[in-house]
Amino acid sequence: MDESNAKRALELYPAMLEEVGDPLKNFKKGSYEVSFQSYLERTAAHMDAVEDAYQEAEDKEALIRELAEAFVRAAHKNLEGKKKRRQEELLMNYNMCLVVYVNPALLAHNPLSGQPLVDALLLKWKETFPKTNLKSASFDTINGGFKRRFCYITTAVCASRGQGDNCYELNLLRDYRDQYLSRQPDGEALICQYYDVAPTVVKHINARADAGQVYEEIWQRYLAPCISMIEEHRYQECRRLYEDMVSRLKEQYFYTGKVEN
Repeated sequence: MDESNAKRALELYPAMLEEVGDPLKNFKKGSYEVSFQSYLERTAAHMDAVEDAYQEAEDKEALIRELAEAFVRAAHKNLEGKKKRRQEELLMNYNMCLVVYVNPALLAHNPLSGQPLVDALLLKWKETFPKTNLKSASFDTINGGFKRRFCYITTAVCASRGQGDNCYELNLLRDYRDQYLSRQPDGEALICQYYDVAPTVVKHINARADAGQVYEEIWQRYLAPCISMIEEHRYQECRRLYEDMVSRLKEQYFYTGKVEN
């Protein structure tokens, strides 16, 4: 194997994380596709280096492990020396970068090394950051999710608690939204209001040093009670709490991200 190709891949691949910038800035129905294509263009050389090294490697599994370790090591180094809350904020940002940009780009651009590297990276990421529970997803799956409608705030809360996108709580709340709330008078209007404000709310919360604490408060005050209400078929009570959550979070975080008691 040409050692220079492997060395180049090890240098360039970890840099894909920082190339994302703010992962939520363009994570919207009208802008995500363009933003993702721009990311593909900016990181094409990074991914080409990985694919070239993989094709030439005699021990492909060893190379993949080394690349995954280098990527996680670089992320971990960026977290070192920072206060706990700042670390939590950066880690959530990195989680989003991986799920929405880095991994889908590899899956789209690298036909041979993409899936093995994504799988190895997620395993190493979980090993290094045990509270995370990230899943692999393609660009088409993520982009199609805008049509299915993401639970932005609930997803962010569950992610901060180490729960995956397919966890019981998220699926229960999605079913409530689609099977009950959307079929109620003005239910769709309420859902649309939520999707108008939720991405910005999440962006402002993620920018805070105490983002983890804020998400935990949302869980305790709104989501956990809503889940209990749904399980007990108290659907109208859940709706009232849901409306209160949307209204309060919009007031607190939509415009400036500043909490007003």
